[in-house]
Amino acid sequence: MNTNHLKKFAQEARRKLLELVGSKLELVLTTDSAELREKASQLRKLQEAINASSKEQVIDKVAYTWFNRLMALRFMDANDYQPIGIKVVTPKEGYTLPELLDEAKQGNIPDELSVNNQHIYDVLDGKIPSANPQNEAYKELLIGACNHLNKVFPFLFEKLSDYTELLLPDDLISEFSIVQDIRDGMTIEDCQEVEIIGWIYQFYISEKKDEVFASKSKVKKEDIPAATQLFTPRWIVEYMVQNTVGKLWLQNKPNSKLREHMPYFIESPSVESENYLKVNSVEEITLLDQACGSGHILVYGFELLTKIYEEEGYNPSEIPQLIIEKNLFGFEIDERAAQLAGMALLMKARSYQRRVFRKELKPNILCYQDLKLTTDEIKEAFIGIGTDLSDELLHDLKNMQQATNLGSLIIPHTSLSELERIITEIDNKFNTTSDVFLKSYSQQLTSALSQLIPLTKKYHCIADNPPYMGGNMNKELGNYVKVNYPDSKADLMTCFMEAGWNALHPMGILGMINLPSWLFLSSFEKLRKKLIKEKHIDSLLHMGRGIFGIDWGSTAFIIRNQKIDKESYYFKLHKRNFQHLYPNDIRDIFLKSKNDSSIKINFDKYREDKEVASIESLIDESGLKISFKANQKDFLRIPSNRIGFWLSEQQYYVLENSIPFHNVCVPKTGMQTGNNTKYTRNWFEVSHKLQSRMPQLSEEQYWIPYQMGGSSRKWYGNLTHLINWKDDGELIRMDPSCRLNAMAKKENYFKKGISWKRITSGTNTIRLLEDYFLFDQAADSLFVENENEFGYLFAFMNSKTIKQVFEFISPTLNLTSGTVKEIPVYMNSDFFDTTNVIVENSIHISKEEWNSREKAWDFLQNELIRIDSQDLEETYDLYQQYWKNKFFQLHKNEEELNKQFIEIYGLQDELTPEVPLKDITILKEETDIVNGELVFDAEEVFAQFMSYAVGCMFGRYSLDKEGLILANQGETLEDYLKKVEKTEDAMSFLPDDDNIIPILDDEWFEDDIVNRFYEFLKVSFGKPNFEKNLAFVEECLGKDIRKYFVKDFYADHIKRYKKRPIYWMFSSPKGSFNVLIYMHRYTPDTLNQILNGYLKEYREKLNTHLEHLDHIIETGSSSEQTKASKEKDKLRIVLLELQEYERDVLYPLATERIAIDLDDGVLVNYNKFGKAIAPLAGLNDKKTKDKVKKFDWIDTTTIK
Repeated sequence: MNTNHLKKFAQEARRKLLELVGSKLELVLTTDSAELREKASQLRKLQEAINASSKEQVIDKVAYTWFNRLMALRFMDANDYQPIGIKVVTPKEGYTLPELLDEAKQGNIPDELSVNNQHIYDVLDGKIPSANPQNEAYKELLIGACNHLNKVFPFLFEKLSDYTELLLPDDLISEFSIVQDIRDGMTIEDCQEVEIIGWIYQFYISEKKDEVFASKSKVKKEDIPAATQLFTPRWIVEYMVQNTVGKLWLQNKPNSKLREHMPYFIESPSVESENYLKVNSVEEITLLDQACGSGHILVYGFELLTKIYEEEGYNPSEIPQLIIEKNLFGFEIDERAAQLAGMALLMKARSYQRRVFRKELKPNILCYQDLKLTTDEIKEAFIGIGTDLSDELLHDLKNMQQATNLGSLIIPHTSLSELERIITEIDNKFNTTSDVFLKSYSQQLTSALSQLIPLTKKYHCIADNPPYMGGNMNKELGNYVKVNYPDSKADLMTCFMEAGWNALHPMGILGMINLPSWLFLSSFEKLRKKLIKEKHIDSLLHMGRGIFGIDWGSTAFIIRNQKIDKESYYFKLHKRNFQHLYPNDIRDIFLKSKNDSSIKINFDKYREDKEVASIESLIDESGLKISFKANQKDFLRIPSNRIGFWLSEQQYYVLENSIPFHNVCVPKTGMQTGNNTKYTRNWFEVSHKLQSRMPQLSEEQYWIPYQMGGSSRKWYGNLTHLINWKDDGELIRMDPSCRLNAMAKKENYFKKGISWKRITSGTNTIRLLEDYFLFDQAADSLFVENENEFGYLFAFMNSKTIKQVFEFISPTLNLTSGTVKEIPVYMNSDFFDTTNVIVENSIHISKEEWNSREKAWDFLQNELIRIDSQDLEETYDLYQQYWKNKFFQLHKNEEELNKQFIEIYGLQDELTPEVPLKDITILKEETDIVNGELVFDAEEVFAQFMSYAVGCMFGRYSLDKEGLILANQGETLEDYLKKVEKTEDAMSFLPDDDNIIPILDDEWFEDDIVNRFYEFLKVSFGKPNFEKNLAFVEECLGKDIRKYFVKDFYADHIKRYKKRPIYWMFSSPKGSFNVLIYMHRYTPDTLNQILNGYLKEYREKLNTHLEHLDHIIETGSSSEQTKASKEKDKLRIVLLELQEYERDVLYPLATERIAIDLDDGVLVNYNKFGKAIAPLAGLNDKKTKDKVKKFDWIDTTTIK
């Protein structure tokens, strides 16, 4: 089955139907015709439906109703299931029109269709005028076929006298019609499996699901289905049903051969328990799906139950009816899905028994419907009926007012017998009263009470894929679960677990798949304790990403509704939560480990490309154990009773003797400013003198270091941001969207701590928080009370061991202060001193590496300058050796720390201390790991060198003094001389005097960037080696210096500074003229200087060259003339470009004498120069500029 094709088809069909139905709706509401006047009743119902909801909801309902009907018709056509024996939407082989229409054209209309045959014939024969006779006739035939199918599928094919007939799209037979789309989208091959129904439904609502999630708001009750429906892979369904229905049957019939048909059945010790739920006959077994969706689980339940019936010797013709009427039950809040569930079951029954449609079976699918009566109307109705309304019954009926919101979580307080008695009294009153309102109330009450009856019953087995929803529950739903499901209220999926237990017979069996968060998170601790003490986990599969595509992992499990003191089987089918495995690969790993509990899987070898690694090739003694046996009572030994089924006795011992992190440190949640674009900057964007690096506040220095998430980096780094903390952060504090969290208290300011990126993907990357920082919520931090324990905790958090332990706390690897504080840590003081030494050295190496690049605020000079050598090639060799030593020292440190904590936690059988070279987080820009070797990237190293050279040209850096020199707004050459503390004559390399450096395709100016670089290279590495050193630089860059500066330098600068450049390129539209400036030295006169000192002079030089070319054309040889003529043509185009750039762009801006304010940041200031400055996606493109124009904290009239 090509699910990608089905997804595209379902989404396109939905969009098309919504458009067609919407257009038809507008037409029937605005057109007055005799035909429509005849359908006044339908129009009235349509208007009532719109008034009761909205046009959009009516359009949506009619669209999915017709989609479901056409899908059902196509499925029946493809499988020859049509009761009338003629395909309704599908042509015969070799024909183009639906067979039903072709037959009608030949005078054959099935007798079963209640249509006006003569009218159809007259339309087709032209006796009755019609704009499209075949289409009009087919529409009547299609409606007739739908009406006939009402007997078989009353829930799907309602009698078409309602407004859905009015809104049926006009075009039904052309190649562009929705009917043709259905045929193309659902191939004959696709329709051989009834699972197609579930797949198509999930894809049909997928775009709505995306819309719901994109809104980031509480999920309305009408949107719950779209937000929560997920189609369950077949093998997971089989696992759940085989280990519920199948297990129950084998407990009662241990010699049954059913095992042969159940590849996913687990022979858990509980199978042999003498305490089990007794059944005398297969007809007694009930299987419930509390959120049945399109019926996928029930369909497989049908298949397995059929095997049991057959084994028991039942007449094959009786089996489908018995299963549908006695065994299978589904609850659903979504009418669309409920329709499809009923259809899927009947289609499955039809595949077993040809005549099953004649029996007009009605599947036990409960589709919840809201009780529309108000509380006062309920009370009024019961007075009119003449029966008492108990508090319990009123409570239940109030819940039914929210039936499509609360669904299967409703817990009836009224008994089954009482509900049946009241329904009888209401029916009696309905049959005897003439009160129209009372009749209406009675009908609605009967419907509501009838829905409660299945909720009061007990079931033998339950198999669910429940809805997943945590904090996005709407108010009514959230309040309900808080009261009724206090132990599982954190997510709907866990509420469904409890609802399932409540709906089971004692000793009944629940099978479910949901998210693994309940196994570990503290918010589910009470649920886990209840489960461990009162129920029995029969088996459990813990899976990573892949079952539902790009998900957060999943877990499938079987729970017995009784306490059994026996071991159970658990399967850990992943290594890293973020590693994606295909569902069938997860299945194959499970089956192999189920059949051989000793196998180990090396997940690091797994690749999604099957040609790279098969499941067989993953079996490796160096891999991870998959199958475990555990007694759940041992989970009570684990902090918060987490489901740590893979733990060894040594690990239990360590955990029992561990203490939570919050006992030895204070984890804190960082600040959420509500608008980081407004309040934060990269440190290099604002004036250096306004920045503080001290652990205290200052009125003059209000830009404070601000720790944010950043890239994955250990020990030290990601120190790039500042926050505007002027007047103790008054502006931020006053912002209603701000959440200060830890920053609400000054005692949390400027403290040495340990910080991390909140969301990780595999390896933890924990780093130092220095004592002059505030911190963001993306970089939660902790503070250690005892300085002697600092290094130990820091090392533990960066070790492999914590990942093993942290899986108990947060399976999604979302490192929040709330989850970190619960991490159990084993404080072994014997290791404190050695750990502190290793950690200190690791921080030192990482800090030195971070500060070796100019994006660090403690950067002093480029690494190639630091190494004292006149030969650049030799310098580069020394550089590589120096940093290779540092890299492998850090690698050695991390492996030593891993070794220590593996020993402390007794994880020798689970972990090895080795650290892959790729996980060492220094030198990520300068190196790659190639075949297990550290390889330096010469192009990157020398691009950094070139950037430093340009910094020296502008005076940001100096060859005469380390560190930042000119880094404040408007600083000049005089400021440079003062800071370097040398006279101009004593300088080895002076910065550019006017802050303008041309970057052109030839040497048109003496002080262009290429000549300045030559001078820089001679000064820094000596004149004698200049030619050799220049050749080596060009070799490493892969091009000559001019080509590098013209083509690559600015792009590299943009990338290096992450689209917040400090050097700005003023450039003509086609790049024929380019000059670079340093934004910190920009003044309102800079554009005038570019205009008069460079652009005009450049144009004059080009005109002079143009005259020279004219002379060659007049006097040169033939080849010289041809070459000069071509160059002249190009030069004229360039001159025209420059003329227009000067006249239309640069001159008007220069006259404005534009001012910038570095506090506003690059994003704002760069956008003040319109088309004069180089265009950059993500900085001054239209989309970004439009966003800047909406900033409420700047003068938006300055944005050009």
